[in-house]
Amino acid sequence: MMRDKRRYILVESAEGIAGAEQDAFAEALYGELLKAVGEINYPSVNPKIMKFVDGKRFIIRSSLSGQDTLVLALSLIKSLNGKETAFYTLKSSGTIKTLDDLTENTV
Repeated sequence: MMRDKRRYILVESAEGIAGAEQDAFAEALYGELLKAVGEINYPSVNPKIMKFVDGKRFIIRSSLSGQDTLVLALSLIKSLNGKETAFYTLKSSGTIKTLDDLTENTV
């Protein structure tokens, strides 16, 4: 049986993400991703926010085959919870540790 391969993507939001609002942000983002990707393709993308790095950046996980679809869907989202925003993909990696190391060096 083959293991499910994943990709981790470092994403920056144009709007800040307050610490208390992270759960609401994640729920709203999943809803918008569902709209952008579609109900049929959503399980193949399998997005999950793994870590909030700081007030604007977070690491999101996807399946290897759904990485391009997730990046495209993030670029299509223009508002979240009634606030205008934009998402910028900064880097992707096969391990979360690589992105953690990258964010520690730039913060």
